[in-house]
Amino acid sequence: MSDIKLGGIIDISTKEIPGKASMVLFTVGCNFNCDYCHNKYLLQLDIGKHYQIEELVRKIESNSLVSGVSITGGEPTLQNDLLEFVKKMAKLGKYISIDTNGSNPAVIESISPYINRIALDLKGPFEPEKLEKITGVKVDISKIRKTIDFLKTQKNIDFEIRTTYLQSLLSSIDIENIINSLRNLEFKGNFVLQQYQFLEGVGEEFKKIFSKPEHDTLINILRPYRDIELELPFRIFLRDEIVGYCNINEIFID
Repeated sequence: MSDIKLGGIIDISTKEIPGKASMVLFTVGCNFNCDYCHNKYLLQLDIGKHYQIEELVRKIESNSLVSGVSITGGEPTLQNDLLEFVKKMAKLGKYISIDTNGSNPAVIESISPYINRIALDLKGPFEPEKLEKITGVKVDISKIRKTIDFLKTQKNIDFEIRTTYLQSLLSSIDIENIINSLRNLEFKGNFVLQQYQFLEGVGEEFKKIFSKPEHDTLINILRPYRDIELELPFRIFLRDEIVGYCNINEIFID
């Protein structure tokens, strides 16, 4: 039987998909090992529950309060039956969003006809040593680039790339390098700099290492781009506890 292994379900959330109420599915397993991950428990393959796809479809179909389904993790593209699941979900007419680290371009291509949104978590600049330090594994950067190259051609998919900012791992120069790389890749979606926020899912040994960056710190990182954003092929957003989810053009109003 086809199934999806989940470590948790949120029946209704307004945080995952901008402007939509969605059911959130947390898939088990990830091929990255980021110390600051707020869903660290999902790396433990002995946790969670296998849900038959038909069972999940019925559960989602019966929830009339949500118009979307957000599949996050963990890394959803590691689920063997993800394609079958999103095919069935698409028939329900739900808005389907996938969170991914971009490391499985072949899977992304296979599910692309059935999904509405991709949020790609770009952990850092396209530098092998930096990405290995952040993710805890050797990252095949070419696969992430391939994912971006493919998705930028898919006009029917809302494409967001986001980077979580931690001062102990990233600098303003790193963000500048990311923005320049996305410009060179001709990325055309939304780039989101998001505030790291401490959550209970972070491993105990890391809770004292990582801290939430201040709003002003994030503002200062993005300030140089307020005058050039219209020259970029993509829009820049800030996501934090002060402004929520906001285009920087709305933040920097003289």
